Amino acid sequence: MYRINKLIHSTTHQIEIIPFGDIHYDSPNCKIKPFQNLIDYIKKTPNCYAIGMGDYLDAILPSDPRFSPEQSDIVVDNCIQFIRVLLEPIKEKIICLLTGNHEYRLHSEGYGDPTKRLCRELNIPYAGFSCFIKIKIIPKTHRRSLIIYAHHGWSAGRKTGQCINNVENLAQYWDADVYLVGHSHKLWATRQVKIGWGGERKVIFGNTGTFLETCTWNTTGYGEKAGYPPQKLGVLKLKYYPETADIHISE
Repeated sequence: MYRINKLIHSTTHQIEIIPFGDIHYDSPNCKIKPFQNLIDYIKKTPNCYAIGMGDYLDAILPSDPRFSPEQSDIVVDNCIQFIRVLLEPIKEKIICLLTGNHEYRLHSEGYGDPTKRLCRELNIPYAGFSCFIKIKIIPKTHRRSLIIYAHHGWSAGRKTGQCINNVENLAQYWDADVYLVGHSHKLWATRQVKIGWGGERKVIFGNTGTFLETCTWNTTGYGEKAGYPPQKLGVLKLKYYPETADIHISE
């Protein structure tokens, strides 16, 4: 587990944070154009930052039962280079990059961790499989720092309710204002209110979506073969208001 400190110089009343992940580049089911549009949005939007949630590459090796013969031959260096070029314009806005199970599989096969390489080449903090992120805004117009707990994810349940339970259960063990999880490819957000000595505190839970279609016309991917349900593509958008320490999230 990693701890990431992010200091943001801003006088605005709003900070936008976008977690992106599960792109699965090099899969025939990857929809790269919407992700390119997101990169352009992050680049052009003032006070907008991003968190990489892992699985930037599909990188299914022939030894993996999910490998599809329709998939192009995997050239790991080319895949990493493609993602690096995509992220280059917003590297100053990326708070950190988590690694995903697809990158970890490459690491375990002796290719090294592609996420560590991306972080090294782009000078972005590496956050492992899970991390705490502390965001402080200066000058100090805010009540306290924003704490985010981010995890690539582990749940692959087909029912959204199971995923919601898994993410909301994190609050039993990890203390944060926002909990972000990827991996399941689902896109949703829930909210809770906690009451303590200091009063009311809003807590946000989110599953951060994907850019991988379950089914794509004229292809046969592993999601389709496994009977996974179709998923809405896209990301969550977290809005933080430093002066009041208020948080809002939307799809």
